[in-house]
Amino acid sequence: MPGPCPICHAAPATLRYRLPQFSIFDCGTCGQTFLDPLPSAEAIERLFHALYTSGDCGLPELKGYYDFCYDDSPTNPLVQGYAGWLARLERHHPPGTLLDVGCGTGLFLTVARRRGWQVTGIDANAEATAYARGHFGLDVRTGDFAAFARDGRGFDAITMWDIIEHSRDAVALLESARHALAPGGVVALSTPNRRSMLDVVAGTLYRTTGGLVTTPLEKFYIDQHFLYFTPTTLAGALDRAGLAVAEIVREATDLRRLALSAPKRLVLQTLFAVGRATGLDNRLFAVARART
Repeated sequence: MPGPCPICHAAPATLRYRLPQFSIFDCGTCGQTFLDPLPSAEAIERLFHALYTSGDCGLPELKGYYDFCYDDSPTNPLVQGYAGWLARLERHHPPGTLLDVGCGTGLFLTVARRRGWQVTGIDANAEATAYARGHFGLDVRTGDFAAFARDGRGFDAITMWDIIEHSRDAVALLESARHALAPGGVVALSTPNRRSMLDVVAGTLYRTTGGLVTTPLEKFYIDQHFLYFTPTTLAGALDRAGLAVAEIVREATDLRRLALSAPKRLVLQTLFAVGRATGLDNRLFAVARART
């Protein structure tokens, strides 16, 4: 049996999928989907070292995925995606001071700086932060966000792009963000959406084959993602951290960053189109404020 739910700490949970390296469970109390058992912190550190040096993560579709983190050209789909997120964020708060948690190579901060934000970043990966400082000339720290947040500096915006799903204690992470906000500040984040067309199709294949076909699920459920949110469970985690949702929207992965054969690309384009029409996009974008 798995440990208690990482969000509400209730037990027991219901098995959703049994995959070769780990299993996926749903909390019976808050509905949170989570991975069990978790890889060690050392294994995750080795994984991210490889991602920022060789780009290897074990999934052929992600070959070259991290190469986009080094390219500040306007044609880079990652730069375009960051600009879109900033435009949404700026509907809730004009440019001011911004902290990016898990800033990596600093590409997002570079885009935000051009839009008038005063930017700071933090990331645990030394290779990525060295690049952010040396190449982009950014104020980026290497270390733990919770320790950094205890300094009490107030930011107008704190961003976490594809960070929360990697957290072993997501509520504590969000609480740290709330404590580091200036009055009226906002937290913005992105994360995969468990309630997606990808899960529907891959889960149907798994169940109709009695759990024998797991490969499609293994493309979505990966060992570095400990948590899989839906709009409801994400709102619940934010609420537990003292944050009130201002906006949660669904969106789709930009396929231009994936290494795909033509048939696979067509299949995913079709699934994403159906997902968009049915409200089952595979990603979430959220903005929240400290609850008053």
